[in-house]
Amino acid sequence: MALELPWMAPQAPYMPVATAGLLSALEQAGQSASVLWRDLGDRLQLELETDLTTDAVGELLAEADWPSLERISWPPGTNLRGLQAIKPVLERQDIPADAFRAMVAKAPPVEERFLTGLLTDGALDNNGVPSRSRLLRGVKSDLSGVANRPKTVTAAGLAAELADGPHFRKGASGLGLGLVPEIQTFGGTTGPSASTVGAYSPLLYLLLWLGLMALPPVGVSRGPNRTVGGPLVTAGDVLSWPLWRIPVGLRALRSLFCLEAIHVETPEAEALSHRGVAAVYRARAVELSTMVAVYRWGEQVAR
Repeated sequence: MALELPWMAPQAPYMPVATAGLLSALEQAGQSASVLWRDLGDRLQLELETDLTTDAVGELLAEADWPSLERISWPPGTNLRGLQAIKPVLERQDIPADAFRAMVAKAPPVEERFLTGLLTDGALDNNGVPSRSRLLRGVKSDLSGVANRPKTVTAAGLAAELADGPHFRKGASGLGLGLVPEIQTFGGTTGPSASTVGAYSPLLYLLLWLGLMALPPVGVSRGPNRTVGGPLVTAGDVLSWPLWRIPVGLRALRSLFCLEAIHVETPEAEALSHRGVAAVYRARAVELSTMVAVYRWGEQVAR
C-alpha cells in the first residue's frame, strides 16, 4: 500500500532528513517500508510503501522512542538543570573526545543514536571537542530542543499532518532544526510574516530529530584538515540531496545520499540516471548570527 505525501516539497531542505526520520521510526518499530518519488507527468510525488494506514503511522510516530537526558551518563559534576547544549559540558573535560566516547559507550540505544547524531569524534575543534552535525543549523540548544518535546503532539494530529502537510503552530523558539523555510528562525526572515517566529510543525519536529539521529555526522579529510561531513553534506555550508525513482529503505537511502555523483560541482544527468536519481537539489546555509544559520529553499542543479 502506498501512502501519498504530496505536500513534501522536493526543494525543501527538510525533505531528505524528514524522510530518513520517517523510515527510521518505522524500522525501529519493526515495520518494513520504502519510499520513492513517483512520476505523475507534471510533477514528482513522494510515496511511502508500507502495510500501515496513515492513522497507524501517526500512532507509531507519537509513540516512537525518544531520548532522555536523564538516561545519559554525564561526566561527574554535570548539572542537568538548565543544561542546553552538549559542547559546553565537554569543553570542561580534560579530554573532551574521551568523555564523549564514554558517554556513547554507556548510553542505551536511543540515547546512543542521539549523541552520535549531535556530534562526531572523527573531527575535533580547536578545543579538542567533537564537532557538531551540520544538520543542527538553526538550533541554539541541541539538548533543550529534545528535552522540551511538545506535549501537544498526538497520534491523530500527526496522522492529519501526514495526509495534509505540516500544521504550523506557535511554540518556543528553537523547537525545530534550521531546515524549514516556511517559518522564521531567530529573526531570519524565511516565512511570510514575523508572526511565524517560533512556529513549528509537530510532525516536522519529530521527523527532523528522528532523521538527525538516523543521519549521523562523520569526520572527513579536506586537504590537511578534518571537518564534519555526513550523507547530505557537500561542503561546510552546503547540503545536496537527490530525488530518487526507485523504492529504497533507510539503509539504501543513506547510501544514495552519499553518492559522489550528487555532490560534485556539476552533477551529470547520465551518471545520476544509472543510479535511479531523477534530480538533485542544493541549498546553502545563511548565517543569522555567529551561533545560528539556516537553509533556504534548495535550487535544482541537475535533472
